[in-house]
Amino acid sequence: MTTRTVRLGPLSVKMYCAIGMIAVSWAQLEDMVSLCISRLLGTDHTDFLPIASNMQVKARFDALKSIAGLRLPPDEAKALVARCDEALELGRERNKILHGSWIQGETDDVAIRLNYRAHGRIAADAPVISAREIAEISDRITMLTEGFAQTLQRLGLFDPKNPMRNPARGPVNETVKPPEPAAD
Repeated sequence: MTTRTVRLGPLSVKMYCAIGMIAVSWAQLEDMVSLCISRLLGTDHTDFLPIASNMQVKARFDALKSIAGLRLPPDEAKALVARCDEALELGRERNKILHGSWIQGETDDVAIRLNYRAHGRIAADAPVISAREIAEISDRITMLTEGFAQTLQRLGLFDPKNPMRNPARGPVNETVKPPEPAAD
């Protein structure tokens, strides 16, 4: 059996940053999925946010898959459904990373994640995971987010310069300047 050395105390900045990357990239993915739903429904995104914020993540992906099947050509719908399924798989890794119990490994770029389950029987392991491995998962999440945005852009439903604006409906919630007072 191999012995491992761990360091007591907080994780290294590298590990905290890698774990934080997962949190940020997943939040962006969740927002993009909500944007996809609102755009495919033809709803103003800011009007849809109160609904999306009360939906579980899986429910958002399931809703997007259903709407894609109704509103998109079959090839686009199939690609979007596959992207949703891939995101749900990555969501499992995201959950392990964000909700895991971590111990700093021997060097700054590795940590040990304590995994344990008690469903019927107790199971536990403690894999060593590097900051680079976590960053690669974050990159995959980011690529999915970009894929969703590209789909919307191809459909004319996403303006990368102003993501909150729906190009199909014109300006959305943009501040309208009042007319200048007349000069006396």
